[in-house]
Amino acid sequence: MTIPHVAFRSSDILHEKTDGFIRRMQGDASRPEPKEIEAIMGIFIDEALNAFLTRAAEAAQLSPAMMKVVRMTTQTISKTTYLVVSRSAKKLDLQQNRAAADYMDLVRQPAPGENFWYVAFPVDEEMAALGKSLPGLCEENPEKARQELVRYLLALTDQAIEWYFERPMALLQFGPVLRKLASMGVETTRKASRSLINSLVPKLNAEQLKASAEFQASQLIPLPPRSA
Repeated sequence: MTIPHVAFRSSDILHEKTDGFIRRMQGDASRPEPKEIEAIMGIFIDEALNAFLTRAAEAAQLSPAMMKVVRMTTQTISKTTYLVVSRSAKKLDLQQNRAAADYMDLVRQPAPGENFWYVAFPVDEEMAALGKSLPGLCEENPEKARQELVRYLLALTDQAIEWYFERPMALLQFGPVLRKLASMGVETTRKASRSLINSLVPKLNAEQLKASAEFQASQLIPLPPRSA
């Protein structure tokens, strides 16, 4: 049985570092590993932003001016999330490290029949159907496709923030100071992402719109469900 996921391929270094951390925390680890969490999350943030923003922009062959906006957005999100990670990692106790490892294990999946892993989160059938329909809709009704691409990307933003920020934050049970800092990071990420979507998608020409739709559809991968 499989269900639709939004997935990007993990680099070997991200998988190796995450796998080692998970094995230690699910084994006999006796102390927290703040530097390892910080290193893993730094790589993850870079790869997630590359998958969701940079590669999407490159696939659409955006103009230099549009690419500059994308780079500025990724830099804003990156700086904000690095700040949250660097300040929170050193404050997590061993039990919270174990919880972080369990969550990392939840959002990774081996690629069926391949020698690599995905970082992935599930989406419902309605959202998956919308994402898969976008390339065909570009041929049939480009302006409706543009509206639906915006709708899909806004929903994708909310889902990615939930799975990669809000759920692990709730699991780690931050205190009030870290919770406030993390919430500010989440809202900065959400605001920057939504602003990028609403400003760039209306400016895409027909070819860029089709390429963007095809890229989003390609990230929808059927994978086995995982238990939270």
